[in-house]
Amino acid sequence: MNAEYLGEREEDLKQVITIFENELIRIPYYNQQAKDHEKEHYRLENLNAKIRHDPKSIIVAKDQGNIVGICFNRFDDFTIWLEWIITDNRNKRTGVGKKLLEKLFESALERDCHKVWCDCRTDNVISKSFLIKNGFTELCEIKKHWYQQDFILLEKFIK
Repeated sequence: MNAEYLGEREEDLKQVITIFENELIRIPYYNQQAKDHEKEHYRLENLNAKIRHDPKSIIVAKDQGNIVGICFNRFDDFTIWLEWIITDNRNKRTGVGKKLLEKLFESALERDCHKVWCDCRTDNVISKSFLIKNGFTELCEIKKHWYQQDFILLEKFIK
């Protein structure tokens, strides 16, 4: 398995969208407003624009040519905002997430960034544990924030 930057191949982009939408439907942490907005945000034309703007903004993990994990991120004033990290359902707990984070940290250094930061729903214990296990620390909790839901902010310094 390897992690790499996603190009603009429509076949790969469609596979990314399918994995993303399946995860979005499955997770219990977001309300319907959040799910609807996030689905709209990661449509094909938006992902193409995202890659054109920053070729390192979508990282995928592949196993035997199939995409098994996704990391959406964006350059944010010399930090990297981790938008989503997703492993397809068949590949959870196989090291895919860790591989994606390693590539994300590498890309952050390539972009001359000093840290990666993100949010997590306060009740998403699995994601929060994963992030902390991989070196992130909690910054704060934000009540009734995005989509009127509670979040925590986390960060990891990489240099």
